[in-house]
Amino acid sequence: MKLNIRERCQKVFQAFSAKGHLTIRAIAQATGISKSSVHRHQQAMKRRHQYPESRVWESAIGAQWLKRLVVATVFIFCFKRGVGCESLAEFFRLLGLEQQVGVSVSSLRQIRTQMETQILDYQRLQHSQLEHPQTPVEACVSVDETFFDQVVLVMLDLPSGFILVEEMSQDYRYETWQQHTQQALAN
Repeated sequence: MKLNIRERCQKVFQAFSAKGHLTIRAIAQATGISKSSVHRHQQAMKRRHQYPESRVWESAIGAQWLKRLVVATVFIFCFKRGVGCESLAEFFRLLGLEQQVGVSVSSLRQIRTQMETQILDYQRLQHSQLEHPQTPVEACVSVDETFFDQVVLVMLDLPSGFILVEEMSQDYRYETWQQHTQQALAN
């Protein structure tokens, strides 16, 4: 199995952290990575360790958390808030993550494009399944009245939590409920 550059670096970091200060030759033997590669990874780690927390990001768990941070940030700020990749790159640089993850404008645009493609593919898949259902869709719905300043009539699908009806009304008789629920179920 061929390891990518990040995985090789994590192996070197684990060997270095577990046994203390070892020679390049000892780390190379312990990890099965060439001495020159071990040396390059050690030099790269020294360049990346500009902040006290930098060592955390070298571990597999830290690297996974950084990926989650980047994807979540792109999703929330680019897709939901319309923030540009230039601002996100500046944000990641302010956090001191430019040595740990690719936070250039072009790499963030590439991540955004990949996420957009996956979201649209998922949307197409869901639409195709709705058009040609393999099994009939069953809804488990519940209705309730919530009393705030006004009465809110609510009908939702219990397994998904999807709200089918949410209407404010002063009239909460059966006929009102029936009218709103029938409209929602007809759509």
